[in-house]
Amino acid sequence: MLLVLRVLLLTYLICGGIMYVRQKSILFPAASSDRYQFRSTLPKGSQLVEIPSSFGKVRTVYWPASKQISRAPAIIYMHGNFEGVENSFDMIRPLVDAGIAVLQLEYPGFDGADGEPTYAALSESSEVAYDWLAGQPNIDSQSIVAMGYSIGGGVAGELTHLRSVRALILLSTFTSLEEMAHRHLLPGFLLQFPYDNLARVGEFAGPVLVAHGTDDDVIPFGMGRRLAAAAMHDDFISLDCRHNDCDFEEALFKERIPQWLVRHGLLNRAPSGAAGGTREPFGR
Repeated sequence: MLLVLRVLLLTYLICGGIMYVRQKSILFPAASSDRYQFRSTLPKGSQLVEIPSSFGKVRTVYWPASKQISRAPAIIYMHGNFEGVENSFDMIRPLVDAGIAVLQLEYPGFDGADGEPTYAALSESSEVAYDWLAGQPNIDSQSIVAMGYSIGGGVAGELTHLRSVRALILLSTFTSLEEMAHRHLLPGFLLQFPYDNLARVGEFAGPVLVAHGTDDDVIPFGMGRRLAAAAMHDDFISLDCRHNDCDFEEALFKERIPQWLVRHGLLNRAPSGAAGGTREPFGR
């Protein structure tokens, strides 16, 4: 029995060591040491913006609001860990058409971008992106929303702690990475990425929208429920999907998110298709 316990302990320590050493590649598997220019074709109306930072340039794709609005609200969007900014192009378009400017943040080390996805570099990237966006003359700097999907929810949540974000939207994201580690029987003190969305939404005074798939097979649906419950001003949307197959464009981006922004005074007019000002109900 003692031998078995020793083997189990050794196995546990080895697993913990692997988790610590390979943490960055586990959480950000699409990162690479290769550096190259942006290769994807930019959609009509968008532009590549590369902003100086301590580790090179922060790569972003900027979509000005398509409607003629002098001071448009804006969303900074942080994608998942297997994606690049180009994977969200089609999804972003309805927000732009509704009169919302969008800045897509590329993670350091993704798709040839400068840097590597460390906690410090990701935080700096989001700050640099926010500052650039807030400085644009056609953007309402008091109406900037942070939005994150999956691991991007951690980056978005941290931005509320670093800058004056007006609202927060979390899509299929976790309560904290420490709790995710505990689900795999690993200690939280090994984490190099101390993302704690539960704490961030709990201290955030602005409106919070949480959407989560009922059959999420990566991040439990209950985590989404708890995030919404912890927020001071929350809305929760349950989606009939798993983690990687949620159709956010149809379910959220075409109408529900623009309507939610109208409801909270961030968007002056409802998008076309929201007949008579009716809205999808938000609630638990």
